[in-house]
Amino acid sequence: MKRVVLLPTIRKETDKDYTLRTAERFRMHGAEVRFDEVFAGERFAAGAVLCKREELFAGIDLIVVLGGDGSILRAAEYALMCDVPLLGINFGRVGYMAELEKHEITLIDHIYSGDYTIQNRMTMQAEKETPEGTVLLADSVLNEVAVGRGAYPKCIDLRLSADDCVVRTIRADGVVFATPTGSSAYSMAAGGCVVDPTLECICVTPVCPISRYACPFVFSGATVLELANIDDRAPHVDVTCDGTEPMPLFLGERLVIRRSPKTLKMLKIKHAGFFSVLNAKLSEYELKN
Repeated sequence: MKRVVLLPTIRKETDKDYTLRTAERFRMHGAEVRFDEVFAGERFAAGAVLCKREELFAGIDLIVVLGGDGSILRAAEYALMCDVPLLGINFGRVGYMAELEKHEITLIDHIYSGDYTIQNRMTMQAEKETPEGTVLLADSVLNEVAVGRGAYPKCIDLRLSADDCVVRTIRADGVVFATPTGSSAYSMAAGGCVVDPTLECICVTPVCPISRYACPFVFSGATVLELANIDDRAPHVDVTCDGTEPMPLFLGERLVIRRSPKTLKMLKIKHAGFFSVLNAKLSEYELKN
């Protein structure tokens, strides 16, 4: 890991201190540390290479995100583009996706002793099929594609199909399509199951369904899923990919979800299992709130 990009989310002064410690830790091992040039003048960027955004990721070996889960989601786009591992250091509140906490920065040393693993995480591709043709909405969704009623005040009617076979019609506030990584996010909050993030599957969870039989589903990662908007009352339903701006899905249009060929590489240093980490994060969050 000779060339490392640090992407900090600075909300308070202590975040600058931890960013400086992180940069120093990598430089201690002879790594070239890069920051976006917007951080020019910050003390944590002293001694680092400052780059324009279009040059920041050229020839790098690792992306380190210092922030919360939202920051990690945004940085995943760059890691996928460069096909390099992503390491998350939690500067946020819960940090499900982060590997290290602020006080664990010294564990970066394990990277340089070879004591780490790379965990592959599947992503999803989302397309919209309209009478005019197919529109690509996202080619590498890491967490979820959420379909909701937006400002419409009533439930919406949607038809779910798997490999051209109708699964069921769903009347609900919406539907969440989640990757294994995203199964512990919005999908879990909506009552969906949590699955091991190293699996390859797609979780489908209705949000506040009218029928008790509109249960969550788990499909093979090879399944092509379709969700048709069959609601003739709402002007449209909203589609959101990993928290981006909502996009409309009009009556008769279909959302197509499939496994993306792109795989995110997550760098893992600690040897704790996923569910022990999840339980610890949830317990800590509940204690804080």
